[in-house]
Amino acid sequence: MPDPFVHLHVHSLFSVLDGICSPKKYMEACAERKWPAMALTEHGNMASIPDLYFASKEFGVKPLFGSEMYYNDDHLKLMKYNAAGGQIGNLKKSDDFRIKDLSFRMTRNRHLTILCKNEAGYRSLLHLTRAAWEEGMYYRPRTWFDKLAQNKEGLIILSGCLNGPISFEFREHLRLMREYEEDGVLLKKQAAEEHMLKGIKLFRKFKEVFGDDYYIELQMPGVVDDEIVFQKLHELAQKTHTKEVLTGDSHYMVREDYSTQKLMMAIDQGLTVDDKDLFHVNSSEQFFKTREQFRETFNVKTYHEDCSVADFERACDNTLEVADKVKPYMLDNEPKYPTVEDAPNILKKRCLESLKRMGLDSKEYRDRLNLELERIIEKDFASYFLITQDMTNFSRSRGFVVGPGRGSCGGCLVSYLLRITSLDPIHWGLSFDRFLSPSRGGKMLKVAM
Repeated sequence: MPDPFVHLHVHSLFSVLDGICSPKKYMEACAERKWPAMALTEHGNMASIPDLYFASKEFGVKPLFGSEMYYNDDHLKLMKYNAAGGQIGNLKKSDDFRIKDLSFRMTRNRHLTILCKNEAGYRSLLHLTRAAWEEGMYYRPRTWFDKLAQNKEGLIILSGCLNGPISFEFREHLRLMREYEEDGVLLKKQAAEEHMLKGIKLFRKFKEVFGDDYYIELQMPGVVDDEIVFQKLHELAQKTHTKEVLTGDSHYMVREDYSTQKLMMAIDQGLTVDDKDLFHVNSSEQFFKTREQFRETFNVKTYHEDCSVADFERACDNTLEVADKVKPYMLDNEPKYPTVEDAPNILKKRCLESLKRMGLDSKEYRDRLNLELERIIEKDFASYFLITQDMTNFSRSRGFVVGPGRGSCGGCLVSYLLRITSLDPIHWGLSFDRFLSPSRGGKMLKVAM
């Protein structure tokens, strides 16, 4: 008989350099284990959703769309801090080490697991993700509590990993209490108590806004303090009658992939795997565990000291409850791109200007240009060319290498005139029909954004 479980916190290769497996491989494993559903929660993006969606169709496993968002309630303060040239009140960056500490703390991001309960939740997460990249970007795309509260419809919130808003405060409490016990500095004890109170206050804020759609997330990643945080989160859940879910925070399929995961994190940070400054999870526990494997971890270590076996099994069962909350809905998976207002005329103007500037204003080139423009405009590709030109121009302006042209696009004079490619198709005798033939059916799908 299957031992049912639903992974609600999983990273695929779309969590760039922090995940190994493809969505399809994960879904295939779920089908083999007869699990009903699975979530993908990439770091700060929703890029794996199309692959997860199509894999769900192939393997008959329910897809749960979500994201592990970067969370920072100091976002607005940081923006004001930067706008003021690094000055807060009467203090400047150079005045006091407290400013350095303050600015550092304001950039520290927590992690929050967010799942879509229905189509409204999917739209809410789209809004949050877009705002995170457009408004909250500071090294990472970040969201904050007020933005979450404004876009809460249809969302399920898990309290997060060990770097979640609440777990982080509990860990800081533990760290400072250890220091206090070593050196007896009373201020550290007071600071430790403040962190504990802040964690509880954050819990109450989330619970008040999201109600029964807010869950305490329990994890067993095998790192320092995880067992103590596990127990404290369980205690908080019991006292407040909040449901718990067990998650794996999976980044790879099997334990043996841990070395590859560590290597990718080293590449991401520009370090070697044996560098003492490498930030990584120093444990091989974040693989795609079965419920039985979670059970073994729970029993072998001290997670069970203040959490009964029944409580543990209930946290596993609650993953099924969360999956049942998610209502199936269809995704519009047709490709779309923004349209440029008056794109045909803009495209014509740019090509003609380039033709003269490059000294190619002859009958042969004009005839070829007119032929290409007529076909491109007739098939609604004008915006596509202007957007592609914008991307290549931006890449060159930032020093990124742009290739001379690949495949059939080398036969397009319009691409050459827009500097999308650097091959003159007439000089080299390349055919435009191979790129965009008259017999090609349909038009480019577009949407105003």
